[in-house]
Amino acid sequence: MYIGVDGCSAGWIAVQYGEDGYEDAALYDDIGELWAAHHETAERILIDIPIGLREHSNAKRPCDDAARTKLSPNRHSSVFSVPVRATVYEESYEDAKETQERRTDGSLGVQSWGIAGKIAELDTFLREMEPDAVGTIREAHPEVCFWALNGDSATKYSKTGQPAAAFWERIEILEAIDGAIVENVRGASTDLDAKVGTDDVIDAFVLALTASPITGRLRTLPEEWPEGDRGDPTDELPMEMVYASQSG
Repeated sequence: MYIGVDGCSAGWIAVQYGEDGYEDAALYDDIGELWAAHHETAERILIDIPIGLREHSNAKRPCDDAARTKLSPNRHSSVFSVPVRATVYEESYEDAKETQERRTDGSLGVQSWGIAGKIAELDTFLREMEPDAVGTIREAHPEVCFWALNGDSATKYSKTGQPAAAFWERIEILEAIDGAIVENVRGASTDLDAKVGTDDVIDAFVLALTASPITGRLRTLPEEWPEGDRGDPTDELPMEMVYASQSG
């Protein structure tokens, strides 16, 4: 079983593929519930949330830098700056911004703060609750996955600026891999009993397809680790993004 996971206001959307194609979609309140439902059968779970954090540095994560390079010049802004670990555990934007500035001499953007709660939830889960899940749960970025599945070409349309065009552009990329994608996305969207955005569903689908053997072997960003960069100082979590390319 191969799972793609995207966070949303209602929790976590998980799209499930098997060896032969799409199987199911479900919504979970938290990562623990998702893991309990899938850990016995999941080969891979790809999730669109940073794994592996800095603690006292505003240095860019190497995987984020590599992803922005792949997505430039149009989609690089979809890769948000990742706060340091202490910042994501703060309870208010004001406190988080102060912590980020104190620890890094840098600031904290509203978009980065918007995903801080999800980062903290996954960080706690992987470091304290289920460390054995590391390696099964891996970080991926939907736009990097679309880039790879689109012949190493970033998407043209912005999901916020031109949402209708963006939706059909991404559907077309997925349809080249899964001919039933429109039916599958429709079924998943209507079956989820919550306020779930179309973007969240599409992103979970591209992650699930990337996790599956349908799209080939997984590759990793960065392709070469920069010398002298220790990564996550806890030495427990990798700083990486995975994707799958059908171009060879």
